[in-house]
Amino acid sequence: MEGFAPSENMLSSGVELFEHGLTLLNTSYEEPTVDDVEALNLASHCCYILNRRMSAYAYAGQSVRLAHCLGLDHPAPTSLSKLEQEHRKRVWWTAFCVDRMISTELALHPAYTGLGQELGYPDSSGLTAEEEEEFFDPVLLTALIKLCEIKTDVVNTVSRLKHKDITEPYQVLRQCLQGLDRCGRELPERVFSGGSSLPENRICSSLALRYHQCYIMLLRPILLHQFTFMLRNKIVVALSDELYTINNICLQAARSNARILLELAQAGELVRYGYWDSAHLFSSLAILTIAQSMRNNQPDAFSCTREDMSRDADTYSKGRNVLVHMASTGNMASRQHLSMLEEVERHGTVLSALTARDDALPVASSSSGEVTTEMELDFEWWASLSSMSTQTASGTGGDPFAFL
Repeated sequence: MEGFAPSENMLSSGVELFEHGLTLLNTSYEEPTVDDVEALNLASHCCYILNRRMSAYAYAGQSVRLAHCLGLDHPAPTSLSKLEQEHRKRVWWTAFCVDRMISTELALHPAYTGLGQELGYPDSSGLTAEEEEEFFDPVLLTALIKLCEIKTDVVNTVSRLKHKDITEPYQVLRQCLQGLDRCGRELPERVFSGGSSLPENRICSSLALRYHQCYIMLLRPILLHQFTFMLRNKIVVALSDELYTINNICLQAARSNARILLELAQAGELVRYGYWDSAHLFSSLAILTIAQSMRNNQPDAFSCTREDMSRDADTYSKGRNVLVHMASTGNMASRQHLSMLEEVERHGTVLSALTARDDALPVASSSSGEVTTEMELDFEWWASLSSMSTQTASGTGGDPFAFL
């Protein structure tokens, strides 16, 4: 596949105006106000869109620390109006989400490690109809907060699995998967079915993308271990039931996100210059191409029919075209994501070449029964996870957690 090399001088629209705006940002750290917190939230969000991740992390940390200093993580004084009380609560939760979203994406510690348990979730029940118009849908904002919390658990779980002295890695993994399942069941149904209006539908799609991305972040290292093992070893081995199930979960999450993003692109709702859409698209495409390469080497690595593989190939082709278009229009994050995807493709080509050269190698069948891969992620079909042992099957070529 030919790479795309956009000009280094190509910038997203409004970059110069944003840079000028940052020079005018004057935060009062000794006597901060709620407005200062809101300004820092916005600066952090915009920096991340422009792929200035370290700057975004710095602004997010300042924001949540100032919010904490102002006591926004505690119930507001009753002397304030209901409108002002809810405003302070919303500003806190926004700062919390920005801090968590950026820190987890960078695998760095958040500036605020508490959960704000003294403060309730957003609630518009005490507001008038006119006052409600001032705020974002509290149900969807609460869903985002919970997703930020579970994503932190995912990052912490992956970090735990890196330790060599961990005794029950599959048990740790299963607990996190169960937490993700509970979180998914608590999310509003419209997150997965779509909203009733254009803005709401886009917001629901973003929440669904974040939810599926949690599965990818958690399971991708295990998939990468198998992929790397296939590249380094000229043998085909049987996968344990555990790895077979993990592979299918990760692939299904990638399919779900790729499908959502293609639907958004077709509807004109994709954020062309946004970081998150680009990141979710790259992540999904990387899993799809890795899965294809693994299937070429070991057909029973996933539960896939010919129709599934044909759809995956079509989805990958369309999704890659979208990523190329985002990069060509000046999305700086997409340029990096496209470069990384091309690297994954090159490794996949190497694996395919090895497979073609050594096509006489026997392919061992998985000892598991056939797993039905459904479009909706459902914990009920992950039955084998409940009996995960602390050791992987001897035929997996080593402990996958040693590679994390």
